[in-house]
Amino acid sequence: MTNHAHVKHSDRAQLPRGLLPRRRFANPDYEMKFRIGQPVTLLCTAEAAMIVGRIQIVDCLDEYIIKLVDADADPLRVFDFDIV
Repeated sequence: MTNHAHVKHSDRAQLPRGLLPRRRFANPDYEMKFRIGQPVTLLCTAEAAMIVGRIQIVDCLDEYIIKLVDADADPLRVFDFDIV
């Protein structure tokens, strides 16, 4: 059995990368274009959809997870410029 050295909170270099918490820098004052539960239309196919999740990614791009209303499909990940 291997004895591991005790890792202090400030000594992150000893932890494997998979155990390090991801640092997320989010601006709490930033407002996204669409709300969760809001009905929208997918621009490329003109299908009705519902917003089920949203994420702000790098470069302040808004990514939304939408569920098509009349289709039995997995949720889609689209950007804010892909929906109306």
